[in-house]
Amino acid sequence: MHQLPIEQQILLVAQIVVLVALCAKLWWDGLYKIYSWFFGYLVVELLQMLVPLFVPLNSPTYRDYYVVSQALVICFSALVILELYSIILRGLAGIEKVSRRYIKVTLLLAILVSLLPSRLEKTSNTLTGYLFVFQRPVMSSLFILILLIAGFLVYYPIPIGRNVLVYLVGFAVYFVATGTTVFIRNLGHYWGRPMSDVYMGVYLTSLALWLFALNRQGETKSVVVGHQWNPSDERRLLAQLEAINASLLRSARK
Repeated sequence: MHQLPIEQQILLVAQIVVLVALCAKLWWDGLYKIYSWFFGYLVVELLQMLVPLFVPLNSPTYRDYYVVSQALVICFSALVILELYSIILRGLAGIEKVSRRYIKVTLLLAILVSLLPSRLEKTSNTLTGYLFVFQRPVMSSLFILILLIAGFLVYYPIPIGRNVLVYLVGFAVYFVATGTTVFIRNLGHYWGRPMSDVYMGVYLTSLALWLFALNRQGETKSVVVGHQWNPSDERRLLAQLEAINASLLRSARK
């Protein structure tokens, strides 16, 4: 592994091993058909991780490959969030249609909010520097969308598959780690190595969570996140949600 610090070499090997095992497990359990964008995201991540094993990190070849592959990772990350929304709201067709219509606006607003601290960031005028400036607000905005999903699930006690909850928690941890570490690294290059260590460690944790918690049985087991402490309030909120969904469906047919 060309010019990687020893601790990052260890973390990289561990990530590759866990990623290969996770992709194999999703394929074996047939979950890649349900979470297709998630599976595609993992494959792109795996291909990106294999390059430092063969290409020097300071070479133009690695730089160009990293920029292209990281741009793909960011695109797949956005598609993963859309997939999460669709899966969580698939039993609420009216709300799902409306959310698809407004999620682009929400994503744009989230990016604008996450751009506020950009004046504090110091990045080089290079291709990778521009990538880091672009990456931080996008990943931070995706985390904001994750928070909106989580807030919805906490307020409305709709049942979701256990796999969906694991999927959501893993990406919440990943996005907050990515946004935070890239922002701190952009403040000064002297933070580069420790922030990379933290990022790789957190991402390995998310991969391990998905590997051990995602399984075929998780598709048949449902969990409810919010309002379990008040059954009457739970029924009222579910009825309210169904009424909203029915109203939106009627409006869509007109």
